[in-house]
Amino acid sequence: MSLPFKTLDDVEYKGKRVLIRVDMNCSLDPETKRIINDSRIRAMTPTLRDLSESKVVLMAHQGRPGSDDFISLEQHTQILRDLGFDARFIDDIFGERARRAIQNVEVGEILVLQNVRMFEGEMKKGPVEEVAREPIVQELYPLFDLFVNDAFGAAHRSQPSIVGFTAVLPSVAGRVLEREVRTLTRILKTDEHPWVLVLGGSKVPDKVRVIEKLLELGRADSVLLGGLIATLFLVASGEIPESYGKAVKGFDDTVGLAKDLLDRYRDVIMLPVDAAVERNGVRIDCGLDEMGGDPFYDIGPRTAEEYASIVRNARVAFANGPMGFFEKEEFQYGTIKVLEAIAHCNGTTVVGGGHVSAMAEKMNLVDRITHISTGGGATMAFMTGKKLPLIEALEAAARRMDSGGL
Repeated sequence: MSLPFKTLDDVEYKGKRVLIRVDMNCSLDPETKRIINDSRIRAMTPTLRDLSESKVVLMAHQGRPGSDDFISLEQHTQILRDLGFDARFIDDIFGERARRAIQNVEVGEILVLQNVRMFEGEMKKGPVEEVAREPIVQELYPLFDLFVNDAFGAAHRSQPSIVGFTAVLPSVAGRVLEREVRTLTRILKTDEHPWVLVLGGSKVPDKVRVIEKLLELGRADSVLLGGLIATLFLVASGEIPESYGKAVKGFDDTVGLAKDLLDRYRDVIMLPVDAAVERNGVRIDCGLDEMGGDPFYDIGPRTAEEYASIVRNARVAFANGPMGFFEKEEFQYGTIKVLEAIAHCNGTTVVGGGHVSAMAEKMNLVDRITHISTGGGATMAFMTGKKLPLIEALEAAARRMDSGGL
């Protein structure tokens, strides 16, 4: 399969000073702030090994300003060292200390810059030429020979560190991005059915639009809902009281679309038929009419078995997001049942999103799943056929490189 952008196979990088933008945004323990799943760091090691004879500077984010997981990249650097890489961290992004350290990087070394989102301008979104004018790009790009983007998980964001460097440096995809595009493209082109989408977690407005797009494309034969996205649709259907909608961010803006989708695709969209609530500090499995206003934290056992049966018989199964509040062990049941069904499915299976991917790894199911995607929102956007800003930027860079413009 030919790709519309360049990869490491298309450029010379030995001895060069290379800037890599990766996605190693890891799940943290909410109390200790320690990394509890390093799969995204391990996923990028093929790229780092290929660049072992280069002078590597690594750029990444962790969390976002104001979030509980917004921390520095010191832990990530230690994990790289534990994996055998000669990595060191600097608490600077593009200031004088960072620029001096970049110039002193030797072949075989990896310098990890501070969390790029600690620079306010990194959160800016805009066209490539606009975000390329941000200081993070302008201060750093003259120091490098090549830009490698391996941050598939952030490929749907048109931010300075994601797309800005492609306007001013020869730019190629790393091994993670290359593998994601090849694998997901192959899955999208399949004509096998039934094609089952299992969707849970939060980020409800984005996921409602994904459901709408996939159904309009006629791609999904069954859409199985859990988590807060299920809460939205259950309220929209009148199955549970509207008071449950308070837990759903963006509820007022999306409940109308959810009702419309149920009217048009009620035979495709599958909703929970029972629930698990937290009552007096314990899990209680109950009917939807027995929830009594208690927190709705997981799909119930009947729903889990129904979903699992559909998934096991799929020819293509794609899962993104947990079925419930899986941070609490007693509410992991629905997510576990779905993942077990995916592992027993004989068709093509894809799991995307950090939380569910981490659970699949914890359950030792990775080898029984066709593809564990490093992306969450990026994977979902790609599956709808949307051209991701990062890929568009790399395509434009490839054209400039071919014409001698970079």
